[in-house]
Amino acid sequence: MAQIQQFQVNLFCDDVDRCLTFYLGLGLKEMFRAPASGPVAQVEVEAAGIRIGLTSARVANELVDLGVEPADRPATEIVFWCDDVDALYDQALGAGATAVVPPTDSPDGRLHYAWVRDPEAHQLKFVQNRA
Repeated sequence: MAQIQQFQVNLFCDDVDRCLTFYLGLGLKEMFRAPASGPVAQVEVEAAGIRIGLTSARVANELVDLGVEPADRPATEIVFWCDDVDALYDQALGAGATAVVPPTDSPDGRLHYAWVRDPEAHQLKFVQNRA
């Protein structure tokens, strides 16, 4: 049986550089870039051991006809578990995110969370465990 060795999420973007600037502003580290020089088609950043690929939708369609395009409304979200939702929310807004739901507590008080959208409208959720 095949073994999964790593997990990665790819986000299709119109403007990869703008998204990269945002994720670097959240403190994520660039791990891979293709091509190595010139206009970027794919760049990967890492958060807590998970890679997030920022992929040019145009290039993906030109190379292998994936039929993808960036969405103007979220259909999925990436969840970042963190130790300070309020600080990460402010950091995200400062890096260019759009506010969706400001930091708030869950009805049972066990979680503190907030939502933003990155510059390409991908939805992000920040969660802090208060239990």
